[in-house]
Amino acid sequence: MKESEGLYRSFRFLKKALLGLAVVFIGLLLFGYFFFMRHVDAPKAWSAAERELQGGMLHYGEKVERKAKVFMRRPSDYYRGANGILFATNDRLIFIGVAPGDKFESEDAPAVILSQEFPNDTALNMKARRLYILTAHGVSVSHPGYPRADFAAVRGEEPALDSLVDYVNTIHEAQREAAAKERRLREAVAAVIRQPLYYTVKRGDALFSIARKFETTPEQIQQWNQLEGDRVKIGQRLLVKPGKK
Repeated sequence: MKESEGLYRSFRFLKKALLGLAVVFIGLLLFGYFFFMRHVDAPKAWSAAERELQGGMLHYGEKVERKAKVFMRRPSDYYRGANGILFATNDRLIFIGVAPGDKFESEDAPAVILSQEFPNDTALNMKARRLYILTAHGVSVSHPGYPRADFAAVRGEEPALDSLVDYVNTIHEAQREAAAKERRLREAVAAVIRQPLYYTVKRGDALFSIARKFETTPEQIQQWNQLEGDRVKIGQRLLVKPGKK
């Protein structure tokens, strides 16, 4: 009986200890997020992003269609955010920002430029969502073969980010519709090509001239139409290309 009571007390103590550790851990996470979340100087980061983009990063014929000031938080930076700009061009989606520096770094230390890009095609997936413990309006970006990234709008830049996402999704929808239309057209053309082709004999036609017009031979036309000779009549309907299954 005493043994059972001792085990029960040990279990209760262990349960309280684990619960206490969980509360402390969650408290530290929240405390760290709300009190240690820091960003690099935003205006400097935005200027650096614009300089980097205009310094030869754009391809020939590539132009920026939309942009939004955002920040991101890499796991390696813990709670420190990296400010930058998300650019949507006619060719790519590009994030350029400045990595948060170490607290012990000199203020004159050169900025570490961060960049990440995704092809701006129909495989690009952008979903609006709340980020960083639901405190920021942002977007998740993914593309096959590229690491997923989350970008949160700087306060006041939410409309710009929404406009960027709408622009990308709208052009992709148009591309998908164009691709579907082209696919339907190819299917229709293929269906027509598979159909048998007939020709009505006109004045002056001969079996040889008809065969040459449809890139076949007189013998083939004779075979397809069960002709006994090479004579044809005006108004006669001839099969000049059999259908394909």
